[in-house]
Amino acid sequence: MDRTIAAWLAPEQASLLRHAAHAAELRVVAAGSPARGQTGGVAEQLGGAPIGDLRTMLATTDAGLILIAAPESFGAGPDPADAGAIRAAHARGVKIATLEPIPAAALDLASGGWTESGLGPRPVDVIRFCPLARLSAPFRAAAEVLAGFGHIRMMQVESWSVPAEGSLGARLYGAMELVLSLLGEPELIDAAYVARGHGKGVHSLPGESLRGLDGDLTANLRFADGRAAGLAVSNQAGRWNRTTTLVGPAGRLRIFDDGFEWIAPDGAKTDELRSPARKRGAEPAVPLSAAALADALARLLDPAIPDPGPTDHATVLAMGQAALLSARTGQAESPATIKHMAGAV
Repeated sequence: MDRTIAAWLAPEQASLLRHAAHAAELRVVAAGSPARGQTGGVAEQLGGAPIGDLRTMLATTDAGLILIAAPESFGAGPDPADAGAIRAAHARGVKIATLEPIPAAALDLASGGWTESGLGPRPVDVIRFCPLARLSAPFRAAAEVLAGFGHIRMMQVESWSVPAEGSLGARLYGAMELVLSLLGEPELIDAAYVARGHGKGVHSLPGESLRGLDGDLTANLRFADGRAAGLAVSNQAGRWNRTTTLVGPAGRLRIFDDGFEWIAPDGAKTDELRSPARKRGAEPAVPLSAAALADALARLLDPAIPDPGPTDHATVLAMGQAALLSARTGQAESPATIKHMAGAV
């Protein structure tokens, strides 16, 4: 099993990757940064060779996996070179993971060569966004419980982090992907956005892309069959935490970073699995964000674990962008309309 990784990251993300690599027993062989003049320092912190350009890293590294933690402008715009670099790395057998959605806008997905199959898979389909909640250890532990829980009529997702653990766009993408996997595509999304540094009398609006977003967002998702979901996400929340709550005739199921709890309609506890350390109130030995990332990266590199397959990137992007559009217009917006306007497939 190849346990080597190359990473493209911001300097403030070095601690996250160092913790994750140690927890997953991965060796960093190369590192670089989009921050001017910081590649050498980042590489030294992680013990890898410095590589000063992401496309060069994709073209030359012999690591088993490349983690793109800070894509900056990579994957933005109609230039197909970035999609071509991903395709070339995949053709050499390199796995590619990212902390941010790439591309981060439905228009870029349609125009940047990301959905062109050519002689192999589409570039967008070989990138693995991580860590995804539905593939996390708590969701795997709750698999049988989820299968027996039955109809979900309402869902609530909370996803918190600090900027070094990802942008608001990353938190929004992960939350929307989880909703899509459990409830399907919503009909309408009504959202509100609060920018980083928001003060009294200041009201900022988000752009159209999930890239480079900072701040907080809430959203209500309505489904054609009457079900509902709510999101509360932020990359300004002080500490990593993800909590999913499902409500249905079987009661309430909550899935945390360290386990789950199933409460029956009469209030009785039907099932529970929680970390003993959490019950004692102890701090985890590895930060929760690093543990989640370590689990995702280790599983991607383990040949004994089947590849989870790509996300439905076009639909998840459309859901995220419908939320951003709603925050600008003050009206509920449709993901289907976003996909149609962008020509995303």
